[in-house]
Amino acid sequence: MIGYDSEMEFYAALDGQQSGEFEIFGNDDRRFVANTLDIPFRFVCCLDLVFRNPNGGALLRLRGSGTLISDRHVLTVAHNVFDDISVKNPALRQRGMQPFPIRFLRAERVVVAPARNGRELPANFTMATHIRVAPRWQAVATRQQAQGNARHLSTDSQDDFALLTLNTPLGGRPTNVITMQLPAPPLGFWGHPRFGGGTRIRPIELNKLRNQMMNVSGYPIDKCLDQPRHRPATPAELAACTGHIPGDDDFKDQGSTQWVSTGTILDPSPAGQPRLITYDADMIEGQSGAPVWLRWEQFRNLVAINTGGSPRATAPFDIVANSGVRITAELLTQIRAWMRLDGVQPTF
Repeated sequence: MIGYDSEMEFYAALDGQQSGEFEIFGNDDRRFVANTLDIPFRFVCCLDLVFRNPNGGALLRLRGSGTLISDRHVLTVAHNVFDDISVKNPALRQRGMQPFPIRFLRAERVVVAPARNGRELPANFTMATHIRVAPRWQAVATRQQAQGNARHLSTDSQDDFALLTLNTPLGGRPTNVITMQLPAPPLGFWGHPRFGGGTRIRPIELNKLRNQMMNVSGYPIDKCLDQPRHRPATPAELAACTGHIPGDDDFKDQGSTQWVSTGTILDPSPAGQPRLITYDADMIEGQSGAPVWLRWEQFRNLVAINTGGSPRATAPFDIVANSGVRITAELLTQIRAWMRLDGVQPTF
C-alpha cells in the first residue's frame, strides 16, 4: 500500500522574493530537516550553480536540488544546469545586472553537497564533471541555435530532467561524523541495496498514484539557515543572510538547509502531459530537482523529480499545483544508459 511517510531558484539571489515558479498553498507547511543524515534526507543534494554571462563575463549564482542515485550520479532537472537564462532578464535588469543573450547555457560550475546542513557538509562535496540532459530538451536548444537564437523556444516540462556525473564518488565514502564504528558506514545513495535504508527507484502504475500522500525535500532559497519557520523569509531577512564558509563564496547561508513538505498527488497524468504528476506540497525556488517520494510496498519509492508550478489550463493561468517529472520506464532506460557510459552499473 501507498501511505504517509511520517519521517519522511529564480532565485532569491535576484530579487529576494517568490517568483511564482513554485507555490505555497495556504499555510507554509514546510518543515526544517534538523538531521540531514537521516534517511532519505542524506541522499538529497544541495547544488550550487554558476552561469557565466557571455556578455561581459559576469557570474550568476543559483541554487538547486538533486538526488544521489549512485556513488557518482545525481538526478536533477535540466533547467538547473542547462537553460536559456535570458528568460530571467526582466529580474536581472531590476537588479542592475547585465542581461543574458538568448542562448541555452550550461552551468559553468556545479558544486554538489549531499545532506548539506547550513555550514556543515557531513557527506563532503564535489564538482559535477559531466552534465547530460533529456534528448528532447537538448533538441529544443539545438533547434533554437540553428535558428540563430533569434527568439526563445519553449521547452516541454515533461523533458525537464538531467543527470550529473561527479568528480569524486560520494556514495561509497563514510560521512564526516563521529561514530562508535570504525570505519563509519558509507553514505550510500537512493536505492543502494545495502545502505539505501529502504529507498527504491521504480515506476508505479498511474492509476495507483492519485490522492496518495507524497513527500518532497530540497534546498529552498527563501530560508536562512533554520529560519523562518512557517513562512518565506522577507527580502530584508534574506539581505541580512550573508554568511558563508570562509574562503568559499559559493556556500551562502541562504538556501543552505533542507526543508521537507508533505502533500497529496492531485493528478498523476495531467491532460496532455502524461509524463508529469501534480501535487499540493509546498515548495519554493531552489527545490528544483528535489526528490518526490512516497511509501510503496514498505519502500520509500522515488516517483518524480520536482520541477515547478503547474498553471491552470485556462485563464487566468495562475499556479494551481506544483509538479514533477514522473519516474517512468522510459526515463529510467535513459538514466541507465547514461550511467553505463560512465562505467557504473545501475542498481534500479
